[in-house]
Amino acid sequence: MIIYSDIKKAFRVLESVVHKTPLLSSRTFNEMTGNEVYFKAENFQRIGAFKFRGAYNKISSLTDEERKRGVIAHSSGNHGQGVALASKIFGIRSVVVMPHNSVKSKVEATKGYGAEVVYCGLSTDDREKTTRELTDKYGYILVHPYNDEKLIAGQGTVGLEIFQDIKDLDYLFVPIGGGGLISGCAIAAKHHSSKIKVIGVETEGANDCYQSFRQKKLIKLSSVNTIADGMRTLSVGSINFDIIMKYVDDVITIKDEDIYPMMKFFVERMKILVEPTGAVAPAAVMKNVLGLKGKKIAAVISGGNVDLEILKDIL
Repeated sequence: MIIYSDIKKAFRVLESVVHKTPLLSSRTFNEMTGNEVYFKAENFQRIGAFKFRGAYNKISSLTDEERKRGVIAHSSGNHGQGVALASKIFGIRSVVVMPHNSVKSKVEATKGYGAEVVYCGLSTDDREKTTRELTDKYGYILVHPYNDEKLIAGQGTVGLEIFQDIKDLDYLFVPIGGGGLISGCAIAAKHHSSKIKVIGVETEGANDCYQSFRQKKLIKLSSVNTIADGMRTLSVGSINFDIIMKYVDDVITIKDEDIYPMMKFFVERMKILVEPTGAVAPAAVMKNVLGLKGKKIAAVISGGNVDLEILKDIL
């Protein structure tokens, strides 16, 4: 299991290539919720999402021989963009396997960063099957979207940055897809203070980690149904689950329709674009699922790569 020193090492690797994203706040939102809330704005990260951190940290750790073979990833969009950009920086070949219903803007951005995109079926099983076939055929190095220690350490730098800026946080809300982001952030949070409550958030239509956390065993869903495309994994990774069980205090869910007013608030009141997955953790704070009052809270905006048609419908 990775430890905080791995995240610090990743931070040194990433320092010169990632943006230190801001913590945003809104007096109106604080008045609405009765809490002091800060949003870690990874929608301002390179590629528009936190995923660049983990992808770059993983690829930076590869040997020269491994880089010559090229890398492959499977992704609904943001991880693919992160791998594509990191590969471009290192001058290596990248292939990204994506569901054929992926957000068009994410596909185009992935191609724009230089990756070859290969389409597959809708489920994570389909993605993994196609990725295995291509790896067996061409010898690519896998950059897993969440179940990898180097990648988790890179994502954990989001948490490290939060605690550079806030010293007395009560709660940290983090979205859960495959579990890479919350794994790294939870390690960073508990290193900072054992009193901080780390809360994972999923949508009801993709609640594999919610079920796994309560049953204390890894649950794999047969299918998912959510507008949050970054949460369409059937289960969290095995490495991620072990970290979640050790460091995360609770996993909660919200409905898809709870996401819409949060996205609308971000556009209208804070003048920022946030994709559905990126709005999940903030939406749990807006909904006040845990009934918190007078607490200092940080919620991670994981990305801002929203499909403009979805945004139009929500508005």
